[in-house]
Amino acid sequence: MLEKSNDFKTMRAALGKDYGDIDEMISVNEGVPVPRISDIPKKDRKNWIIIKTLAVSLAPGDCRVLSGKTRELQGPPSLPYIP
Repeated sequence: MLEKSNDFKTMRAALGKDYGDIDEMISVNEGVPVPRISDIPKKDRKNWIIIKTLAVSLAPGDCRVLSGKTRELQGPPSLPYIP
């Protein structure tokens, strides 16, 4: 969720730091910089999109993927990971 400010430079983000028990590996961080198109390398911009969201949730499937139990079939592209 974006902080209450007029410039929207930072946001709150859930960060998955590794595989494991969801209560231990997910943290909510304040003051994370809002991503900008200029943060994406020019060669990759045609394959990326930035979407402003106001609310999100984690579903049971997210917890299963982040636990590492399905690592061979599905998983985050890299860690740390912001779901």
